[in-house]
Amino acid sequence: MNSCSVDDPKIFAIENATVIDVVAPDTLIFQQNAVFQVTLVLPTDCHTFDSFEVLGDGQTRNIRTQIRFDETFSCEETPGVTDVQEFEFFVENQDDYTFSFLAGASQTGVEFITIERPVKVE
Repeated sequence: MNSCSVDDPKIFAIENATVIDVVAPDTLIFQQNAVFQVTLVLPTDCHTFDSFEVLGDGQTRNIRTQIRFDETFSCEETPGVTDVQEFEFFVENQDDYTFSFLAGASQTGVEFITIERPVKVE
């Protein structure tokens, strides 16, 4: 006889999310935080937002949006369900920035949502 108990190990995984939209400020302000609204897909009711992973330095940043998958053995697909998360970025340089958000993969390769923004000094 098999049963689940609270002592059973949880099965989870961190996955790259499919990002469908990014809303960014028109201009970044030097020495201030910029807030980006990132819309991502939650493919099942077992997926939740986990974190943003930022790669690169200088004026170019690649951002992966990560979701957590917690296996409950009763996950249901949730077509069309999205979530909006805030990505905060501290503007530390006066030069323009390029942000490439990993959107997902397709038959032609990896796709990005790329946003270039000028920096204003106040």
